[in-house]
Amino acid sequence: MVLRFWVAVLVFHAGMLYVTARIASDWARRAAVPSPRWERLRDGLIFGVAALALAGAVSVGPPGDGFLTARLLCQALFGEAVLLTAWIALLHLRPGRLPRAVVATLALGVLLSAYAEAYHVGPYDLRLRRYALDRSDGNAPRGWIRILHLSDLQSDAIGPHEERALREGLAQAPDLIVFTGDYLQERVTPSRVWSRANAGDDLRELLRRVGLRAPLGVYAVQGDVDPDWPGLFDGTGVVCLQDTAARIALPGKVSLALVGLSRPTSRNRNGRVLPVVTTAPEADLRFVMGHSPDYVATLARAAVEVDLALAGHTHGGQVALPFFGPLVTLSRLPRRFAGGLNDYDGIPLCVSRGIGMERRTAPQIRFFCPPEIVVVDVTY
Repeated sequence: MVLRFWVAVLVFHAGMLYVTARIASDWARRAAVPSPRWERLRDGLIFGVAALALAGAVSVGPPGDGFLTARLLCQALFGEAVLLTAWIALLHLRPGRLPRAVVATLALGVLLSAYAEAYHVGPYDLRLRRYALDRSDGNAPRGWIRILHLSDLQSDAIGPHEERALREGLAQAPDLIVFTGDYLQERVTPSRVWSRANAGDDLRELLRRVGLRAPLGVYAVQGDVDPDWPGLFDGTGVVCLQDTAARIALPGKVSLALVGLSRPTSRNRNGRVLPVVTTAPEADLRFVMGHSPDYVATLARAAVEVDLALAGHTHGGQVALPFFGPLVTLSRLPRRFAGGLNDYDGIPLCVSRGIGMERRTAPQIRFFCPPEIVVVDVTY
């Protein structure tokens, strides 16, 4: 698959460099004389169509997927498009053309700033999100608990970023810690020293080093990239739930049923989410945790009472645009449920945007969608 990936990358960039050279040549030829604005717009359209067509063509077949297409388009935007914009700016560095040179230089600055944000700033700009949820139903509260929600470490190498996320989470003094899947994922071309076994050892060692524990326990469910589940948490004290539930005693003589869904159940593909949730132990409160948030739609349609649903998977889209939000969420729920604490037809749904990002063939970027750890204070 690695060879297929690099062949796709080389063919794509060979084609894009040819298109870029042709457009650059046309701009040089027209630089001496005024040209209609439609010709400049046409060149931009040609560049965009060529990038889409080439990315789509070379992504057919293994390891072809939408992630590879997106990765190649990002490379064209921050590669060939940057070269072309810089060339256009240089062509207009002459008397009478300086306004156009300024515009092109500003466009170049925007591209370079977006590149820095997406690849070097955004992925490590860890945020702490706090939410409050009242489940006392208007009665005098009997107590409250703090939940630390961690999701989608999705790292190819456990390091300072992951340690910072865990330590900042523990600094919030949580009563209960939940992991909602996707822990380790290699790059499409991993280093010679990388292996899932080594990365798993590093993760377990980190969990022990930071002292990951909470008074009410630490619980985890499986994600999409966790073939070594549940052995990934061996010896850490983390309780792995897979279509099972744990009954937890809370302060104030209140009981909690924490239901953990398997990967297919959370994706709502095996028809098991209703029986798994409804057969959980009797308790005063019922929380459900799964990797994908899609399961909540079935629970809402069946009017199943859930005090809090927790999920990850979406990464908040990883790329979000102002006034629009995430471009892609890989969830069947509306885009507005890709992150945060929201009400989904009567069910409080908390979706974490995650700590890491998609690996393998995907573009490893975050743009206006920083990683996060989530704290939910629940009053009951």
